[in-house]
Amino acid sequence: MRRISVFVLVLLAAGGSASATAADKGKPPNIDLSRAGSCDFIGAQEGSQCLLPFPDDYYTVEDPSSATGRRVDLSDAGMPQNSSGTPIAAAPYNLNDGFSPGQTAVVRVPGLDTPAAFAATDPIPLDDLSRNDELRSNEPIVVIDAETGERWPIWVELDSNASEPEETALLIHPARNYAAGHRYIVAMRNLKTAAGEPIPAPDGFRYYRDHLPTKEPAIEAQDERFKSIFKTLHKSQEIKRKDLHLAWDFTVSSDENIAERMLHIRNDAFAQLGDTNLADVQVQGDAPSFAVTSVQNFTPAQDAEMARRVQGTFEVPCYLEPNCAPGSRFELGPDGLPSRNGTWTANFNCAIPHAAVDDPGASAARPQVYGHGLLGTASQATSGDQQILAQTHNFVVCATDEIGFSQSDIPNIAGNILPNLSNFPELTDRVQQGLLNELFLGRLMLHADGFLSDAGFHVNPGDVNSAPTINSSRLYYNGNSQGGILGGALTAVAPDFTRASLGVPAMNYSVLLNRSVDFDTYKLFLGPAYPSALTQQLALSMIQMLWDRSDPNGYAHRMTTNPLPNTPPHQVLMNLAFGDHQVTTWQADVEARTIGAQIHDPVVFDGRWPGVDVASGIPRIAAYPYTGSAIVYWDSGPLRANPAPPPGMIGTDPPPVGNLPNRTGVDPHGHPRVAPEEMQMVSDFLMPDAQSAITDTCLGPCYAGGFTGP
Repeated sequence: MRRISVFVLVLLAAGGSASATAADKGKPPNIDLSRAGSCDFIGAQEGSQCLLPFPDDYYTVEDPSSATGRRVDLSDAGMPQNSSGTPIAAAPYNLNDGFSPGQTAVVRVPGLDTPAAFAATDPIPLDDLSRNDELRSNEPIVVIDAETGERWPIWVELDSNASEPEETALLIHPARNYAAGHRYIVAMRNLKTAAGEPIPAPDGFRYYRDHLPTKEPAIEAQDERFKSIFKTLHKSQEIKRKDLHLAWDFTVSSDENIAERMLHIRNDAFAQLGDTNLADVQVQGDAPSFAVTSVQNFTPAQDAEMARRVQGTFEVPCYLEPNCAPGSRFELGPDGLPSRNGTWTANFNCAIPHAAVDDPGASAARPQVYGHGLLGTASQATSGDQQILAQTHNFVVCATDEIGFSQSDIPNIAGNILPNLSNFPELTDRVQQGLLNELFLGRLMLHADGFLSDAGFHVNPGDVNSAPTINSSRLYYNGNSQGGILGGALTAVAPDFTRASLGVPAMNYSVLLNRSVDFDTYKLFLGPAYPSALTQQLALSMIQMLWDRSDPNGYAHRMTTNPLPNTPPHQVLMNLAFGDHQVTTWQADVEARTIGAQIHDPVVFDGRWPGVDVASGIPRIAAYPYTGSAIVYWDSGPLRANPAPPPGMIGTDPPPVGNLPNRTGVDPHGHPRVAPEEMQMVSDFLMPDAQSAITDTCLGPCYAGGFTGP
């Protein structure tokens, strides 16, 4: 192992976590450079891991051909390994021109690895985000937009899943997603141990901070980079280099890089139908090919809401190799884009309400593509809650399996992807194909030669000339849970609908997983493969770089008023379950800030969320009806004894601040979608332009799950 030692020529100024300690004065830096080709050494110290801190422009190179001017340049030798010694393959990441716009910064700081040390250091916590607006001059951890010199809103936390300090990562999250293509600087200072003692800077970083002389090429190669970092920090925020514990920079991927594959397969597939103008919200060209395989009719006595269930298949161009089945992935050509590989036969399941068929005054229903829940199926389009929404407000609801994240993907996710994250492209690539499938399903609901060409979608299922059950003038989207999450990405690329209702949604799966009870099962497969808590946090942060291509985290800032190329603008209604056990509302707030949504006020009733800066940075809706994008909290009430049988506790506590799931009381995850007030709000929103508005159906805080207020 090759080491270098250099006598300290520059003593540190007094004060702060970077002040001169006995160790700084008495011992020259002793830096291991044996892995400098794969691992940044600025944070290297006992208990550190290769690639930390992450993300880091140390792992990028100049690339004039990319939109950011940079390209990720990781090596297999530096990547996290599973318990079999197999590193995560670097090649898919090296196609990125930067890091995720929602990237969690992961760093290991010995000494800052316990709740007591965190409290002594006092960085911005998740429950006090308004501190981002105070611009305190002594804030210990900040992120600076190097383009503007301004602080970016963040929160900081310790990994609550680590069982010992040596495995505990410090995690830095954006409270609003980073701007595409921008470069950011992380600056850390005044870090303290549990006893309140300053934590000395890592020796590798001190070479740059303290001007220490060296003839080592690996160190000299980064000298100009750090001069630029220090200059920006001092000029924009008056942060002095001598006070720093650690600082580094990273570049965020461009929109072109994140969305190019999804936009390519969308544009190519719709062009094959004969529609190349996808921004005009007009149906042109041919309808996708489809076949009805089953029509089931129900009297009101047999089913009070659903008059008919229609099932079948439709054809979608396939862009995965070797096919579109689980385990497939994109095969990219020289242009970095996938090419068509035959056709995938997708399924559909549709519920037609009595309101569109045989009720007095029956009329054609609004068409709605429905997004199902976690690893589910299209059968959820005909579930009880969707039947009630369809009948009460006259929707025809259709769904297809959201492949990549459907029931058919469970064996591949559990047995192939989680034990070896090199296979992660099999998930995110197949989800993109699944999004395309949903877009084709929507086109079938609108096109005259689509579903309306089959008698099963007419009042008389034996007569295609009878009245239609679908009002094909406009299309809408509604999804819950996973459908609310993936629905954000779908909305950002949708040509045929401009309004989406996202039920119990959020974004950024790398942050969501630790905060979801659903991850308990899948961690049984990830944990043995990557047993180190520190490695798990690094790996989760890394895979978000690939997940962005199918996660709304990569699309949120282009979801609404600033659409992607050849795409119309959209409006979004987000309905949340307060204290949700499965999808944390903390990340829904991040999504709302990023898409420019406003929030229903009061968010919750007084005293419900003590000590929390509720929905900081999200403007309140000033008046109704409101015509922008919105986020609404639905509260099933605090933890309390059930006044009616069966005995037990109902309600739930507020969500924990740490990266853990809420496990108290009854999970409210499914409550908003069955609340009559929520259904009315969704119906009022999913209307043609002149009629659409978000209405105040709550007249105060919004309640669900049978709760009527304190």
